[in-house]
Amino acid sequence: GGAGFLGINLIRFLLGKGHPVVSLDIADFDYTDVKDKINAIKGDIRDKKTVEEAVQGVDIIVHAAAALPLYKKEDIFSTDIDGTRNILEAAYRHKVKRVIHISSTAVYGIPDHHPILETDRLDGVGYYGEAKIKAEEVCLEYRDKGMCVPILRPKSFVGPERLGVFALL
Repeated sequence: GGAGFLGINLIRFLLGKGHPVVSLDIADFDYTDVKDKINAIKGDIRDKKTVEEAVQGVDIIVHAAAALPLYKKEDIFSTDIDGTRNILEAAYRHKVKRVIHISSTAVYGIPDHHPILETDRLDGVGYYGEAKIKAEEVCLEYRDKGMCVPILRPKSFVGPERLGVFALL
């Protein structure tokens, strides 16, 4: 998910700290300020061969790829669940130290209280929220195998270069 909003901002941050970066994204990587400073792989996380190529020699993965709520159910489930499994399988085989999974607060459903706690009941909103819960379950399977797989549940991102309605804000 390196060509997405979180991805590009994370790439810029990591480059600023002197870290090498490999980006895997289904979208074209058109950020001219960093395009020549990273290894940008265009591909789909649902393709095991592409994922295998992307994880070779990598120490840490930040898995920010997802099919957004406006996609078809099949694409959301195959990308968010099967793609997550592909990432974790390849990371496990290549002994990647850590896979940081970017989930969403959509896993909590429509909250009836605030603040939301990490331990609150999961009740996904729509196909996207359901898929994020199932992807987190895949992450837990790999934790049980001994992998370090932190799960982050951010709210919606707002800022420069954000697409969609949030760009207007």
